[in-house]
Amino acid sequence: MNLAGLFVVLVVVGAGIGIALFACVVAAMLMALGVMSSSVAIGFITKRPATGVRVFLLQCGVLSGIPAGAVTAWIGRAFFEMADASWMIAVYGGIGGALAGAVIALMLDFIFRRSQAWLEERKKRTMG
Repeated sequence: MNLAGLFVVLVVVGAGIGIALFACVVAAMLMALGVMSSSVAIGFITKRPATGVRVFLLQCGVLSGIPAGAVTAWIGRAFFEMADASWMIAVYGGIGGALAGAVIALMLDFIFRRSQAWLEERKKRTMG
């Protein structure tokens, strides 16, 4: 029984270390690209943390959408009739992915703002 418990603990600790390392790599990439620092700077300049979060979501959406769109278009190149301009498939996919990432980021921002407004209104009703 103790051996099984030790095995479970080791697996959970190993998974936690793996997730933490992945999060550190992602954070390092965002820092290298200037996403975090520019978002914080915009939040300080406007004196509104919500604006910094909005900019962070938008930048992350665009940056994650570009490679996702390019890879998706590259995989789906069999459906396109551009055999001679295969590099253009990745360009069009990257542009489409960036636009899709921006739309998703703006939708998330809208959902977060509406949820916050709803929670604040609900809190006001219960408090007074």
